Amino acid sequence: MKDRLTLGVAASALLGGALAIVLVVVWAAFWAGFTLSALWGWFIAPIFELPALSVAQAYGVTLVLGATRGYRREAKSDDSFGTVVAKGLVIPPFVAGLLLLVGWITKAWV
Repeated sequence: MKDRLTLGVAASALLGGALAIVLVVVWAAFWAGFTLSALWGWFIAPIFELPALSVAQAYGVTLVLGATRGYRREAKSDDSFGTVVAKGLVIPPFVAGLLLLVGWITKAWV
């Protein structure tokens, strides 16, 4: 019985970790797509008479641009899994908000 309980706890932890990773990836993807979509609509579309981008299309463009930069391996962090997930949930909207604020201020000047 103890082995089954240990196996159940391990399976729950694994499933919870996998769901946390998926949540962080989808959350970050949404914010990246939303930010590029808004900035594209404010600056690129009117200047070059291009169509607006949906959030999904903008995220695709973000992926393509990210692929051109290549992969950079960062130094290992001593952060716990929970800290990494928390940063993954907090940092994308914060960075997106800053970029949108700067874009909005710039758009007000144009």
